[in-house]
Amino acid sequence: MSKRLSCPIGFNAQHSPMGAFMSFTCGHPGTKGGIGLQIGQPADQEVFVGLIDGDRYADAPLKSLPFYIGAVSKAAEAFTVEQAGPSEANVRPDALPFRLEEIERRYGWCTDSWHAGDMTFTVYTPFASIPDPKKSSARKMRDGLRPAVVARLVVDNTKGTRPKTGIFALNHSRPGPRMITDDLGRKSRVGFAFRREAGVAAEVFDLTSKKSPGPPPFGFMRWSATDGIRERYNPVHLLGSCPGVGFEVPPGRRYGMVLALGSYLESPVTTGLDGRYLYTRYYADLTDVLRSTLDKAGALIAAAEALDAKLDAAALSDDQRFMIAHATHSYYGSTQLLEVDRKPFWVVNEGEYCMMNTLDLAVDHVFWELDRNPWLVRNLLDSFVRRYSYTDEIKIYEAEAALSSHAMDHDPSQPPPPPDAAQLARPYGKKPGGRSFCHDMGAHNNFAPPGRSSYELANLASTFSYMTVEQLCNWTLTAACYLAKTRDTAWLRKNRKVVEDCLTSMVNRGGEVGFAQFDSTKTAGGQEITTYDSLDHSLAQTRNNVYMAVKSWATYHALALMFRDLGDRTTQQRCRKLAEKVAGVVAGQAVDGVLPAIFEKKNPGYASRILPAAEGCVYPLYFVKAGYQRQTLDQVFGTPAEKKMYEVLKEHTRRLLLDPQRRNAFADGGIKLSSTSNNSWMSKIAIFMHVARRVFHLDRDPGIVEVFRKADAAHVKWQAVGSAYWACSDQIVSGEGKASRYYPRIVTSALWME
Repeated sequence: MSKRLSCPIGFNAQHSPMGAFMSFTCGHPGTKGGIGLQIGQPADQEVFVGLIDGDRYADAPLKSLPFYIGAVSKAAEAFTVEQAGPSEANVRPDALPFRLEEIERRYGWCTDSWHAGDMTFTVYTPFASIPDPKKSSARKMRDGLRPAVVARLVVDNTKGTRPKTGIFALNHSRPGPRMITDDLGRKSRVGFAFRREAGVAAEVFDLTSKKSPGPPPFGFMRWSATDGIRERYNPVHLLGSCPGVGFEVPPGRRYGMVLALGSYLESPVTTGLDGRYLYTRYYADLTDVLRSTLDKAGALIAAAEALDAKLDAAALSDDQRFMIAHATHSYYGSTQLLEVDRKPFWVVNEGEYCMMNTLDLAVDHVFWELDRNPWLVRNLLDSFVRRYSYTDEIKIYEAEAALSSHAMDHDPSQPPPPPDAAQLARPYGKKPGGRSFCHDMGAHNNFAPPGRSSYELANLASTFSYMTVEQLCNWTLTAACYLAKTRDTAWLRKNRKVVEDCLTSMVNRGGEVGFAQFDSTKTAGGQEITTYDSLDHSLAQTRNNVYMAVKSWATYHALALMFRDLGDRTTQQRCRKLAEKVAGVVAGQAVDGVLPAIFEKKNPGYASRILPAAEGCVYPLYFVKAGYQRQTLDQVFGTPAEKKMYEVLKEHTRRLLLDPQRRNAFADGGIKLSSTSNNSWMSKIAIFMHVARRVFHLDRDPGIVEVFRKADAAHVKWQAVGSAYWACSDQIVSGEGKASRYYPRIVTSALWME
């Protein structure tokens, strides 16, 4: 098993299958969790995983892991309000919680385990490649898209002198629980469900010497877990809210109850486009899912443990392993593989916001997905081209763009203020912009109309404005990464016009310097923003931003590689020259060894220093490692301008990390992406640290090694304490998860395994 956690253990984790937008969430004391479907937060069930020192009817307390509110369900009161002390309402307290100091928690890449007293509860969530239905059998599709996870509750009574009882139950806030009466494949299996949507099936095994079948578990459903366990004559009441399963373990024996926790949503689940889950093509119903999961439980457990071992063997610290494991758990909780018009449609939802396929997340997820599912990256790229791209114009102001009249008095650590009346009314001319791509494809299972996102609005200067240049870069870079992995030149030839459009659009928006000089007319009186929408001027503004400059440089390199593969050497050379031009501009902005965040001296962002300046370097690094670049990384930075930019970015990064004033570090040692903002994003920190190590080789500097060691420890605390209820969170404000919670993007930390 993975190592025992040394950090605080009272945090939620998501446990999810691939592509089902489902999560079994638990781990945070005193709150609800359970099985959540298509939501951006923990579910609303009290989770009881417990042990009775005696048989099920013993006058002994149920000691449970503390994943519940603690109050007795009030559901019975709706039926007994006129009676005094009815037997159904007058139930005993549901459980006594194990104290955190009594619990040992182990947390791996694909397992999450709690040991308390004589019981151990483990959830197993292996991941693998998702098969392409065009190329795979129905059996492989069933295995790849099973909308369920496996858990196991083991009770060790080998040293006991009387029976012990283990139970698993979910107390629902909404009406609809039921016991499963359908065929689960064996008479030794018992289960319960919530309507037709989600359920649990159980089977008991004797693990004393070697695994062998055990007695059937017992089922119950009352208004509390303890009432259901102890009720001799009516353990199942169809009006109950708390269904569960349990098993008794005789003295001298060790039993394990294997649990299948699954979902099945059979109707179309989306609007705008009628999408149903692709798994419904291969599974008949919820019972089929649960039965299959119990049949395959042994293999699923073994796969999870093998992946745990792979992460444990990586040359990483415990803190780094924790971050990768935690991020992976949350990533799959946001994934959704639909079927639209009989074709697969891949969606990654944006955590608590549930925006669908946010493109500025997809470009960061691409490294993870290309290692496992290149066909899903192609699916995403095609969906943006087919439905979520647009053509615009750019705004040409006669004079230099002015900030709002109150901007200079605005707290520079906060997002830019909205445009004032004068700025909104400021006249501008128009020139062709070109193709770009929407921020997202909709939200909360509602596909947006073609050419429109759920997020972007006009007349704004920060959050919810347009990300036209950013998303143009993001689609282009994602496409190039896909080609680097697959060499799918047939796809490239099919999309030649799109690639040509992207180059034209980049040039139109870049002006004389080659990058992000003009805002889209879609912003009206506002201005474009970057993915760092909630940060201050240092990162929120697109125009003349060093982060966008280096990302644009990488985009030109990506375009050069694609035109090379298209056989267009002339355009390939043009793209290289554009990259060289951008590099020269960036290198020339350095002042005293560091780069301003915004290349506008009157802008508050000019005084800011940002670590994401070098983020764009991750893409050429990927191209080189994949063999797509056909050059070394030194050769990528081979021209005089690009070599100078490399040196400037490296020195900029080194100075910010070793700054005696620690302006890019929090008090706990965690990384501050911007010297002027207390809002830092873990997903982007992960990319930055990867670039610092693998592009600039700054991990050879003992001082920076120590900075990163302290940062890794702080980042674990951000998640395990500051974001404990919300599982994995991205936007951290002074150590606490404030936004972008329950989030997939932190899977960028898996880059550290390279």
